[in-house]
Amino acid sequence: FATSSLRLCAFSAIAFSFKNGDKLDDNNKKGYVFELYNDEGNELAGSTLSALNFKSGIGSYEAGIKFQPDSAAVQLKRSFKKDPKNKEMLKPQYFGFINRTDKKMAEDLSSDYLSSYKDKEQLSEEDYDNLSTFYNASQNRTASDSIRNLAVEAFPNGKFANQLKYSKLLQIKDVEEKERKLAEIEDTASNKSSTRRYLEQQIALGYLEKGNTKKFKEYTSNIKDKVVLASMYNNSAWDMAQKDKNLELAADLSKQSLDLTEDLKDNKKNKPDYWSTQQYLDRLDGNTRQYADTYAYILNKQGKTDEALSYQKEAVTKGENPEMNERYVQYLTEAKKYDEAVTSAEQYIKENTASAKTKGFYKEAYEKSGKDMGQFDSRLAGLEKTAKAKALADLKSKMLDEDAPTFTLKNLEGEEIALADLKGKTVIVDFWATWCGPCKASFPGMQKAVEKYQDDPKVAFLFLDTWESSTGEKRMKSVQDFIAQNKYTFNVLMDNPKEEGSREYVTVSDYEVDGIPTKFVIGPDGRIKFKEVGYDGNNEALVQKLGMMIDLASS
Repeated sequence: FATSSLRLCAFSAIAFSFKNGDKLDDNNKKGYVFELYNDEGNELAGSTLSALNFKSGIGSYEAGIKFQPDSAAVQLKRSFKKDPKNKEMLKPQYFGFINRTDKKMAEDLSSDYLSSYKDKEQLSEEDYDNLSTFYNASQNRTASDSIRNLAVEAFPNGKFANQLKYSKLLQIKDVEEKERKLAEIEDTASNKSSTRRYLEQQIALGYLEKGNTKKFKEYTSNIKDKVVLASMYNNSAWDMAQKDKNLELAADLSKQSLDLTEDLKDNKKNKPDYWSTQQYLDRLDGNTRQYADTYAYILNKQGKTDEALSYQKEAVTKGENPEMNERYVQYLTEAKKYDEAVTSAEQYIKENTASAKTKGFYKEAYEKSGKDMGQFDSRLAGLEKTAKAKALADLKSKMLDEDAPTFTLKNLEGEEIALADLKGKTVIVDFWATWCGPCKASFPGMQKAVEKYQDDPKVAFLFLDTWESSTGEKRMKSVQDFIAQNKYTFNVLMDNPKEEGSREYVTVSDYEVDGIPTKFVIGPDGRIKFKEVGYDGNNEALVQKLGMMIDLASS
């Protein structure tokens, strides 16, 4: 198990995470989060606030917790009644979950919180920051923007003023001009803002793209966060390798990403408080596998196939990533290790973690190993049958039978679509946004799925656009343009914001979605049968998996 201490001003709550292998015990989605008390049995100041804030945010995706607004409201009221000092521990960002918990309580607390600023003759920059965060968490974007504008006037070289200047720099394409403009901005903060650090990273990458490795190294030498630096090196190396550009430098950067990650494992000072040591190491291990895959890819391009194989073996580990598995079988085949290639490929095919290309390398290795090709087709068919049976069994074990929140939303043509009217059909609901990279990456596969079932009157696909930063006609146009430019034949519905200008949306909240893309498969009985979060990068597997979900939900 793992423990996480939750910070307020000091450690004031504690969370436990219990796992058996990869299986998380989420305590029926309640998690194991506890307030802390002193020797007299009194709650440590702000412990309830800290615990509930964890449950509503990090806990939802780190510990499988389903936030319960009603019980949270009871806890907060009890905490405040028992010791009014707990109210003094309110942070501006807490109003996000308090708004979800109890609107009336949020209004009362907001009034008290804002009154503390009314008597101040002059607001500090920190005051403006707190107020902006408060209004943002309270879903009042207009007020938040107004506070930011006032802060820019009051502190022309302060945080908000610089953010405005930085945002303009992000639009500049020429790296030298961007560097000159950045040097003109005075950053008075004791630590550089995250936006400035991001701009410096973009300048480094801009110089790398132009072949100026000296400038690239000059900027990257200032990056103190080794996790960020390792990721930057890996992404740059992968991009260069895909373009067959400067493989020697790509290999050097890739190897540095691996070395940096190993250093992080030995020195755990970068570990976030809300992760246990094991959780931290698990994530670094995941990074190591990704970076090893990149390094092996580059080594293989350099003709160092045997060395590439050793790193690719480290990358594949349990063989859960189809693309990594594909490259491993490819390198084995190119190294003329045909028997090993056949054995590995067959294992991946049986486990349903083989791509179409993996099957191609499998056939090549099978033939070159001297096996009877007359038996190949039947052998492959047998492996695929085993894979499908395993995939079906895995999906059956994960089937749900939950209420599907109803909704009536307008599509891009202005037609109202009601989920209730689709009862009797299997409905796939895909939550997405135009800014969401994984959503957009999955859409070619989703288009294939839509086309596969376009003549089936018992299957319907609905793509719910949500969590957009723009509103009204601007939002509608950006969605329409995106769909039209990519020639998708999706039935796109527009999720409604909870309030005008709000960043919270009704339907995505009703379905308790924590991240996008998230897909729900709703059976003909109108109940949720499957929930699928994220996208693994394999469109072929996506279409196949959706097909099996539809078959199971429809039966």
